[in-house]
Amino acid sequence: MTDQFLHPYGRHIVLLALFRNAEGRPLLLRHRDRQFQPWSLPGGCAVGAEPPTHALRRKVREETGLEADPGLVLALHHMPASPESAEGYNLVVDCGELPNNTHFRLKDDEFSAHGFIPVNQLTDHAQPHIAARTRSALRTLRAGGGIELLEAIPLYG
Repeated sequence: MTDQFLHPYGRHIVLLALFRNAEGRPLLLRHRDRQFQPWSLPGGCAVGAEPPTHALRRKVREETGLEADPGLVLALHHMPASPESAEGYNLVVDCGELPNNTHFRLKDDEFSAHGFIPVNQLTDHAQPHIAARTRSALRTLRAGGGIELLEAIPLYG
């Protein structure tokens, strides 16, 4: 087994929650520090050796006050390394449909609003890579696809 497999180079893993309303519109959050296309899916980076589903639950709770129940991975978006950031993988995970009376507790210093954005308006509200991952996840969901996110399977024995 290679050293790169046991001790990979620096990468980040981002877990993003795809919640929807009864009409199938995805939940997005409006970032306070972005003027142009400020909306994005809830979620964020896993920290250290944090399992992906733990990271997703933690970030969703911090950002929205919601308890996420991670389902299938609906989209995997590879981001190559750049001078500003390490290589990364963004996984969009199905977190189900939210009832109309869902109460949100937004992380006030980071987000100013939440909304269920019509798919045909994603490019008006979200940056191109965010709109692309959201549309991809919704296509996978409509097709009945997705992959299970496995964790904590021992490498040996």
